[in-house]
Amino acid sequence: MLQLEFFPRTELRSLLDFQSLEHSQLPLSDRKRLAYYPEFYQAPKANDIIRRQHAQLVDKILGLRVKYIEEMLVAEAQGFEPEGTHETWGPILHQGVQTWIGLELQTLQTPYSECFRILQLLKIKPYQHIIDLGAAYGRMGIVIGGLYIKNSFTGYEYVKARVDEGNRLYRELGFSRSQLLQQDLFAQDFELPMADVYFIYDYGQVEHIDHTLRQIEKIAHKRPVKVVVRGKFTKQIISDFHPWLELKYEGKHEEFFSIYTAYIV
Repeated sequence: MLQLEFFPRTELRSLLDFQSLEHSQLPLSDRKRLAYYPEFYQAPKANDIIRRQHAQLVDKILGLRVKYIEEMLVAEAQGFEPEGTHETWGPILHQGVQTWIGLELQTLQTPYSECFRILQLLKIKPYQHIIDLGAAYGRMGIVIGGLYIKNSFTGYEYVKARVDEGNRLYRELGFSRSQLLQQDLFAQDFELPMADVYFIYDYGQVEHIDHTLRQIEKIAHKRPVKVVVRGKFTKQIISDFHPWLELKYEGKHEEFFSIYTAYIV
C-alpha cells in the first residue's frame, strides 16, 4: 500500500505517476491527505489532452463517480429517445433545460489543472467566496477545499445526481466550506447571492447567460467582483452586451478562460 508520508519525496511528473495512484486503491485517509497536496492538481504537461487525462485520473483517485452517473443519465435519456445525442437528451430529461447529458465527460467539466491555474491568477484572499454557475460535479470546490481552506465555495448545478455525488465527495474529504446546490439558474425566483468571484461556463442559451450577467452587474454596483469565463459563447455575449466588465487577464497560456473584473460606481 502506498503511504502518503512519502509524497514529499515523490514527484508527480507524468501520467504514469497518477496511474500508479489510481491502481493503489488508496484508503480514505490517504485520499484526504492527497487532496491537500498542490502538485496533485497540476497536469504533468500543458497539453490539453494530457490535462483531460490527468483530470480523469484525479476523479478516479478521489473516488468521484462521474462515468457511472453520466452513463446512468444517458441510459435514462435513451429510454425516451434512443437515437438522441447530447444536444437532445438533456432537454428531454430536464423540462427543456440543456444539461448536456451525453457530452464527452472531460468536456463537461473544467480540468483540475485549469481550476488550479485560475485560482492562482485570481490571488483570492482568505474568506472570499467563490460561486460556480453550472458546476457539474464541483471540481472547483475540490481544489478550493484542498488548497484554499479559508475560502468558501458554492456550485449551482441543475442535475440532482451530479449535485449529490459532488456533495458526497465533499463530505468524505471533510470539505465543509464547499457545497453544491441544485438550481435552475434561469428560475424567476432565483436571486444570485453576493460573492467575490463568479465562474461561468457556456451553460445555456443566450438569454440564460445574459440574465446571469445582469444579476452580477447589479451586485457589481455594491462591491468589486471578478468573473471567470470559460467558453467562447459567453465571451462573445460579454463583448456584445456587457461593456461594464473589464477584461483583466488573458495570457497566451490561458486561451481556455478569461478573467474579468468590475466595480460600478
